[in-house]
Amino acid sequence: MLLKAEEVYAKFNEENIQIMISKKLLFTLLQQVNRHYEILKYEEEIINNFAIRENINNTEMIMTKLFILMTKPYNRKEIIFEISIAEFLVLRDLVFCNYSLPHLKVKMRPHIRKAYNEFLDEIESIFEMLERDEVKAYWNYIKNYKTKNSKLQ
Repeated sequence: MLLKAEEVYAKFNEENIQIMISKKLLFTLLQQVNRHYEILKYEEEIINNFAIRENINNTEMIMTKLFILMTKPYNRKEIIFEISIAEFLVLRDLVFCNYSLPHLKVKMRPHIRKAYNEFLDEIESIFEMLERDEVKAYWNYIKNYKTKNSKLQ
């Protein structure tokens, strides 16, 4: 079923998915999300558009949810991380990019790198389940969104 771009955008912001995340990755991931947020805020000063603001909003939500997960006293090694599909897409890009940077891999301790790699594998398997046309429609929608008097042009 092919949805309109607006419907895909709404769906991706409303539907949640769950990801298992190793508790030992929370701090590392939070640092990376925070750095991503700082870069987006700088970029917003230069290119202030809907896509940047949408990515900032999703990044802020990811950070908030990670903070909450870090403060809860868990006795488990893995935690369920529940995020919207839109937040998931931002997280996936962030994790994929960070893991593909050789200097970041070198800085990670071996047990963190192993957990990060497993986390990346889980993210990629979830990403494979998403409808490619919907993901493309979502990114195109936020990149090409223009308003005039609060109405889509």
